[in-house]
Amino acid sequence: MADGQNLEQPWKEWQPGARISEERTTGPEQTETEGNQKGLNGKTLCITEVMAAGVGNRDVCTVFPYLARNVLYGKQKPFATDFIPSISDVPLTNHHFDFMDVVVLDARPSRESFVLEEHGFCFPKSNTTLTCVSADDPKYVEEHYYPEIEEALLLEFPEYTRVECLDHQVRKRSHLFPEYPGAIVTSAQPAVLPHTDFSTHGCFMGMHGFFPGQEVFYKERDFDILNVWRVLRGPNNDWPLAVCDHRTIDHPHDVIANDVLHEDFVGENWLLHKSSMHSWYYLSDQCIEDLIVFRNTDSKGVRPRAFHAAFDSGVAGTQPRHSIEVRIAAFR
Repeated sequence: MADGQNLEQPWKEWQPGARISEERTTGPEQTETEGNQKGLNGKTLCITEVMAAGVGNRDVCTVFPYLARNVLYGKQKPFATDFIPSISDVPLTNHHFDFMDVVVLDARPSRESFVLEEHGFCFPKSNTTLTCVSADDPKYVEEHYYPEIEEALLLEFPEYTRVECLDHQVRKRSHLFPEYPGAIVTSAQPAVLPHTDFSTHGCFMGMHGFFPGQEVFYKERDFDILNVWRVLRGPNNDWPLAVCDHRTIDHPHDVIANDVLHEDFVGENWLLHKSSMHSWYYLSDQCIEDLIVFRNTDSKGVRPRAFHAAFDSGVAGTQPRHSIEVRIAAFR
């Protein structure tokens, strides 16, 4: 988000501070090692029943703004702009939202059980020289942080033969977010709509921009588009990142392509419709060395990917989140 743009939506339509409602539909049954509330399969429970049934102390009851299953999208593709058009009265988006109470499970007790090739995400560790100050210098990030990330990924995932950092985003939550929708901010804010950064089609659109004139190099290659996400100060519980277990998503039914309109090009990503079957996870007390690595898509469109979104953990008295995410093309 460029300086001077408005806070990200859908906060204009979401009453801030919304917490768990009287009843909640839980996700699918999973094994205890996966950190889920075993035995709550599909049952609607009030919050006291959820807690009694074994939701962990660091699991969070919150609200997610899914994209609604609106009849409009049978006629018009979902879209959103990331800039203010020069023509007045042009809609910035056609998104309609469907809010759902969700239990986001703490992955920390079982972090080693999550596997990129199964869940679409994992939680490795890696040290860094990057600081809150140096993260504001794009040249420093590209010259020093990118090589750190590339080296860490090659060590963690030997199936990759080459990794290329594509771009990055630093987010600093403003004290105005989310209570003052429409307020002017100077940094990117937490992204609350469950999404992937690219669809399979969108990843090739993006690669065309990242590697102009080099289509012959990647168009027949097998590659993943990954994100490496970390906080720049911790332990952090302020608007942490949640990732959705790929195995709990019915892709033909739950996923829809969305156009992302920029001033100079058009991209495509995926958005998510709500379902009580989805299982969401986050990393409590995330520290600087804690990475969240997740796949947005792959060139074949066949591998597990992770829808993700920031959420209100309800933890008071913590510093506003300061984080960095790097998008990567990882070639096999």
